[in-house]
Amino acid sequence: MSLLSGLRSRWLRVPRWLRILGGVAAVPVGLGALALAAVWWHYSAVAAGYDMAALTRGQNETLIVDARGEPVGSASEIERELVDLKELPTSLVEAVLATEDARFFSHPGFDVIGLTRAALKNFNAKGIRQGGSTITQQLARNAFGLQGRSYERKITEIFLAMRIEHEYSKEQILSHYLNRIYLGTGCSGVGAAARCYFGKDVRELTLPESATLAGIIKAPVAYSPITQPALARQKRDLSLQRMVDTGRLGKEEAAAAKAQPLVVRHDKTRVRTGYMLAAARSEFQRLGMKPGTPPEMRMTLRLDWQRRLDALMRQHLESVEGKDKDKGAATLQGAVIVLDNRSGAILAMQGGRDFTTSPFNRALEGTRPPGTGFLPLVYAAALTALPEATDTPLIDGPLDNRQAMIGGLAGTLGEWGADGEPVAYTGGTITPMQALLEGRTAATVRLCYQVGLDAVRSELGRCSFTTPLRTEAAFTLGQSPVRLIELARAFTAVANDGRLCTAPHVLLAPTVRSAEIFAPSAMAHIRETLIAGMTRPEYRAPLVQHGLADKSIAGYGGITYDRTDAWFAGMDRSMTCLVWVGHDKDAPINPKATAAQVALPLWAAVFAMVTEGKPHGWDVKPGLTQLLVTAPRAIPVGRTRGPSQPEPLPVHPVSGAVIGNDPYQSVGAVPRAVPVPRAANEE
Repeated sequence: MSLLSGLRSRWLRVPRWLRILGGVAAVPVGLGALALAAVWWHYSAVAAGYDMAALTRGQNETLIVDARGEPVGSASEIERELVDLKELPTSLVEAVLATEDARFFSHPGFDVIGLTRAALKNFNAKGIRQGGSTITQQLARNAFGLQGRSYERKITEIFLAMRIEHEYSKEQILSHYLNRIYLGTGCSGVGAAARCYFGKDVRELTLPESATLAGIIKAPVAYSPITQPALARQKRDLSLQRMVDTGRLGKEEAAAAKAQPLVVRHDKTRVRTGYMLAAARSEFQRLGMKPGTPPEMRMTLRLDWQRRLDALMRQHLESVEGKDKDKGAATLQGAVIVLDNRSGAILAMQGGRDFTTSPFNRALEGTRPPGTGFLPLVYAAALTALPEATDTPLIDGPLDNRQAMIGGLAGTLGEWGADGEPVAYTGGTITPMQALLEGRTAATVRLCYQVGLDAVRSELGRCSFTTPLRTEAAFTLGQSPVRLIELARAFTAVANDGRLCTAPHVLLAPTVRSAEIFAPSAMAHIRETLIAGMTRPEYRAPLVQHGLADKSIAGYGGITYDRTDAWFAGMDRSMTCLVWVGHDKDAPINPKATAAQVALPLWAAVFAMVTEGKPHGWDVKPGLTQLLVTAPRAIPVGRTRGPSQPEPLPVHPVSGAVIGNDPYQSVGAVPRAVPVPRAANEE
């Protein structure tokens, strides 16, 4: 009571007018305090409603690494490479603090001095022009997606910053910030930015490089070291000066750093590996996986192979086009697929000429007509459906194009399969394996009519092609577009005795084993023929150049009749490689394009790379020569006694039947099939 009495006594001694003034002033002060308390309570409640897990959710990315563990990129579209704060160079941490938040370790999440300075500038500008944000505020804005320039957003940001400061240490806050701040060119965090701009691990950054990253934080696109090097250098020098002003760097060190040129070693890994990384991301999403689970996934591809593939593709396509390329002509494209014959792992892949200008992955998504490159699969299908036809002679002569419908209906079916050279028909017979070896189109159509178009189509359907085959006989000559990856997978059956590899993949391997699609005996004949075919003289030069000659590997080249697409597929016991060269739209590669000239050189370079020049080939079985009427050689193959009298070859002694009609008679109906005797035990 004595205390209250004393206070009352002192209050009464104050002049009456001053007591009245004090009472009047207390009203707005009290109201202001109540308003401040209400605002504090409201925004504290707003901040409390945010999930702090967002600070790390964006960082929980799945890192994609190549087959040997080298980082390739993130499973999401934004590149991020997490780095522990303790592993970062001191120069980088000091540069960021000096540039972005010099009082970081002393404020409670917001900087009163910075906010006051920003408020004065905003008042003079009559709008929000400067934020005065601390590192913690920037982290809050980034993690919780606070957008726009409004006082509502700014106050929310401050209260979130205070909450973050309450729940996390300064070191944790700084670590989260440095690992998620956007630094342009698709990079989030200093780890990815260091690799992108300087081609090195962030731990290896020099002082000028650290200052450069710190300098571009506010506007990484406008100050990009790649596109705006002059501005980036200015920002670098300002960061160095801020380090001097805040006592974090000596003047002499800063001067030496400023004197150095801005050297950007733009890491184009994400460009060079664009096709492989995009494929991994697509498969990651298709598998229904979420970023961060697991934290790392290993690809089947190798980064060093991908880099070499990129260079090989560009160099080869430029050489095919030549110096006289028409500037208005369509850009020549290419694709490469290398599959493990058993597991289906995609070991190497190139989806086009340049990912930056054309990110469409032709290797995985493209569909093109395989032309005569399709013949090995056609013969495998035919001999699976009718094994007796394996050694039955085929009539080798002109065929009415109405039986194939290639490029029209009129005239005689052309022979373009043996790399476009002029063909002299034998006027007699050849075996199916000889027809395959030399890419004989007329003989192929006759064989498929004998077996039955529906039967051949049904067998080919087991290759799991998702594109339908044409109903007329043109499909037997590769006139039905197929997906490149599906064609490559079908060719693995050559090495696997008729069995497809497991579904192609770049991440997780499927567990289901593929079924047998072709008869092993039929496929053995096809494989041996393709091994023999690799001795053709027109194949010799590229194989010798890359150390692949006489390796007993199987291979086959093909081209479309109008020379729009060139192919080469080859394999050893372990892997299969498919190469395609052509245009995205139907346009001739060049008037004299052949598979040996356009596709084989690239195939040989790639196959030598992936096998390290030591492919695991096969020994050709002695029985192969019995299935070839003539030895493998370059065409023209016919022997003639005169300009109009081709010398007939003898009917093969294994069977007296001959498949096909009189080769010199134009027919308007389906060629008459001559019955092929079946073995006695099959009747």
